[in-house]
Amino acid sequence: MMLNDYECVFIARSSLSEEDVAGLAEKVKNVVEKSGGQMVKTENWGKKKLAYEVKKEKKGIYVLSHIKGPGPLVAELERNLKIQDGILKFLTVKLNMKEEESKAQRAGKLVEAAREKALEPISEKESPS
Repeated sequence: MMLNDYECVFIARSSLSEEDVAGLAEKVKNVVEKSGGQMVKTENWGKKKLAYEVKKEKKGIYVLSHIKGPGPLVAELERNLKIQDGILKFLTVKLNMKEEESKAQRAGKLVEAAREKALEPISEKESPS
């Protein structure tokens, strides 16, 4: 079975404690593992002001998770996120790792070309008079 790469960010209510937010992240991890996926990394971005009011909240705690798993995992994860009282909003996106890797390779080639150009000796025609 092919595992895809996903990013899932959810916004928790600002009134929740750090332990409650960690508990929500742990629930996400459990759903991912039960669905045949694996949690690569979880980052708590902390409390931030929302762009607009969501469920009468002006601030929220952002949590980002990097996930590897099969396609059906996303439906189960989002179903579980919907029923959590502490979560205001969430978004899950599929990452195209091949595209990201090719962008990184192209950037690396551009950096190398610029480095070589910078190290070339200045010819007589180009030197300032």
